Amino acid sequence: MQVRKFEATTMRDAVAAVKRELGVNAVILSTKELPPVDPGMPKLYEVTAAASVSSKAGAETSPNNRSEMMNKASDLELAHKMSSLAEQVATSRQVRLLEGAVYELKNLVLDLVKDSKSSSVPTHLFSLERSLSAAGIDPSYISEMIRHLAALPSPEDLSKTGQDNFDAYYRDQAVRWMMKRLKISPKWTNTPGMTNVHVMLGTPGSGKSTLLSKIATAISKKDRHKVAILSWDPEKLGSSEQTKIYSKIIGIDHYTIARAEELKPAILKCKGIDLLLVDTAGRNPVDTSSLVELELIKNQGLALEFHVALSASEKPALMDRTIRHFSAVGVSSVAFTKLDEIPAWGDIFNISSKWSVPVSWLSWSHIPSDNPERASRESIITQILKSEY
Repeated sequence: MQVRKFEATTMRDAVAAVKRELGVNAVILSTKELPPVDPGMPKLYEVTAAASVSSKAGAETSPNNRSEMMNKASDLELAHKMSSLAEQVATSRQVRLLEGAVYELKNLVLDLVKDSKSSSVPTHLFSLERSLSAAGIDPSYISEMIRHLAALPSPEDLSKTGQDNFDAYYRDQAVRWMMKRLKISPKWTNTPGMTNVHVMLGTPGSGKSTLLSKIATAISKKDRHKVAILSWDPEKLGSSEQTKIYSKIIGIDHYTIARAEELKPAILKCKGIDLLLVDTAGRNPVDTSSLVELELIKNQGLALEFHVALSASEKPALMDRTIRHFSAVGVSSVAFTKLDEIPAWGDIFNISSKWSVPVSWLSWSHIPSDNPERASRESIITQILKSEY
């Protein structure tokens, strides 16, 4: 047998060289992709082939053999093309990261455009504008509100109608404007005869588990609903011990699972439970792989509502990233924790308006026995307008 190696910049050319030198009855023993010799040079394909010593170059063979050789060459070329194509296709993680970058760039451009078009604040609205800025309301929302208020009757026009407290008038109009844009989640009710499941999501350290314990207490005692907590942590089951102990103290059932596949059987066991509150492990908002199991439970045909716990002391950029991360599974509401650690409530309005997501619960200290508060437009806006400059 005569064995030779042939190199070319494409698999087709390498196979053609085999046929030309060894004949169409040559047998291809192996193929290999070679790296470029120098940077910027194309990669090469190496084909090792063999032919009988007595065979003549270009010797004829039967139609069947010729067809078989052509098919082998075509299959090899197709396999390499598919491999090359697979290397060029973006992964889902890359696509999500790109979407996030595009979204942040879009917001940056919009903010620059709004700032460039903003006009000076009228004198009679200056105090209100300063108060909103001190509360942490996003400048773009302040500019939009000021334009709305500036289009209303001026102080001179109001004085003709007998209005003498201009600050109170514009403050009331500002409250109306904010109420239209602040979304509040409906009360977590139960459907008779079935277990309603609410899944709490959040980043590590967001106060998610403590909040869930507080909500369980509030609903079970005030609303007289049968409530249970299910801890789902695929990495460390020991992390649910604190929630388990507190559940025992307040007299509610507690369940534990480690895998997404265990959720549906666990729900079926919760006979007589009105609301099942699922406490999940903290998830890094930049790790898209953490969404895989959430998508698994979402696709099980269960009636689930996903809620995101946000620490009010976190930076707005992290809040945005967290909501964008979990929006892949659908966010029913956001709940704010650690409100005792912040001086102003402007970010609550900013997050709800920007993402068009309702606010459900408000929580202050890290003590589980402290009662949380169901969010309302009145309470949030009152806290915002309390800020002084």
